[in-house]
Amino acid sequence: MNHFRSSRRALCLPVLALCALLWACGDDKDTAVGPSTGADGNVTLAAPPAGQGIQVVIGPFEVPAGQEVQKNYYMKLPTDQDLYVTKVELTYNIGSHHLNIFKSDDLDVPDRVEDSFSAIAWESWDMVAASQRESLTWTLPPGVAIHLKPHQQMNFQTHYVNAATQSTPTGTGKAVINFYTTDKADVKAYVGAMFANNKKVLLPPHTEATFRKETKPFPNDAHILWMTGHFHGWGKSFVVNRWTGSQVGAEVYSNRTWDEPPVQFYNPPLEVKTGEVLSYTTTHVNNTDKEVKFGPHVETDEHANLFLFYYPAPDEGAAIYDFDGGVQVASKAVQ
Repeated sequence: MNHFRSSRRALCLPVLALCALLWACGDDKDTAVGPSTGADGNVTLAAPPAGQGIQVVIGPFEVPAGQEVQKNYYMKLPTDQDLYVTKVELTYNIGSHHLNIFKSDDLDVPDRVEDSFSAIAWESWDMVAASQRESLTWTLPPGVAIHLKPHQQMNFQTHYVNAATQSTPTGTGKAVINFYTTDKADVKAYVGAMFANNKKVLLPPHTEATFRKETKPFPNDAHILWMTGHFHGWGKSFVVNRWTGSQVGAEVYSNRTWDEPPVQFYNPPLEVKTGEVLSYTTTHVNNTDKEVKFGPHVETDEHANLFLFYYPAPDEGAAIYDFDGGVQVASKAVQ
């Protein structure tokens, strides 16, 4: 796989009825307020004022007790103008494991909701934003934006758990996303994402194991705006370091909380040079009698994923996907 995509393939998916979906803009009297909870127990969030952005509401949808669900909401942006996003604000009901937002420049997917834990066609999608926290506000630096085209093809992917590992108290999933915008004249650079995972994670019964992975090289000198590490309930630590080419260097991120992992914003941005890579090391503990493999399910599988966002990105926001490599560096028996 290339460091970033220079070509994409077309794909058309079958039609399926779309669940509850709302696009909204606030009126001129709206003022920015944080997320709140409505009378029905679902989250709400004031929309951007008219002319200053757009809001997307996903759900609510049922999350049955004892289950976990992952839904891909495929839809087009309801605008015939380019959007230059300088702030992303999102929130969701308690119980969500993640919310990932993707855009595509070459797909034409009929509006639909897909229930699936299968991987999307990564070569056709670019990541716009991601969160594993109940709320996140991301304000981009002056002159930096996320470019969304007229009627942009989007996928809002949300994963909810209502079982032993996590619970969804309302029994419903819901997410609200605000995109605040600016004029094109104010934009000098576009944001891109790097999404890496270490599929080498494998935990035999009663084992503590540590794994390391180096990311793909950055395609150009870049400024990292923020990053977060993602694993499941067997995760003990997630540490990101600079990589010297033969050994780990300075630490730039640390996480020891699997269900509400910290988001590290860098102000000023974290600088990386063309060809530079980062290294991330994860430690996991499996004190059960069953083997735990890499996989998407919170209840039965483990993850070791790194998300980061940087600028300037090639191709007005092409994502770097890095799903190869990784090694085990330590292992010991545990009770």
